Amino acid sequence: RLFTAADSDDICTTIRFINSKRPWTTIMGVGWGYGANMLTKYLVEAGESTPLTAAVCIDNPFDLQEATRTFPHNIALDQKLTAGLVDILRANKELFQGKDKDFDVQKALSANCLRDFDGAISMVSHGFANVDDFYSENSVRPLVAGVKIPVLFIQ
Repeated sequence: RLFTAADSDDICTTIRFINSKRPWTTIMGVGWGYGANMLTKYLVEAGESTPLTAAVCIDNPFDLQEATRTFPHNIALDQKLTAGLVDILRANKELFQGKDKDFDVQKALSANCLRDFDGAISMVSHGFANVDDFYSENSVRPLVAGVKIPVLFIQ
């Protein structure tokens, strides 16, 4: 899979690794943008079992549907994220091609916005039929109350 705000597994793996190497260390997490969504998602999933003491989430989109709409302040970031994902896909496109795969690689490679890219690749890799369901299921706005450690949200 490619990076998506729906994934918390990278964060979980990293925290587990750091904690296994330095179990006596106080660990705090910081996430920015879609990384803040990923960190919040991880915190809800891990609950009280997280080794993190606290976290800071900066510019968390909270609602992925709203964040991917074309608002003027989101356009530059959206285009930058899309370009980065397209570059990663271009370098690894053979992993997403094949008769048994439902990815629309050509659409993703020509995507001009994150929503188009997610509709061609990300939602498919997570088993969703449409991008709105994918965004709705992976937005953290309704989950924030389930975070069990102190978190500072800075918008």
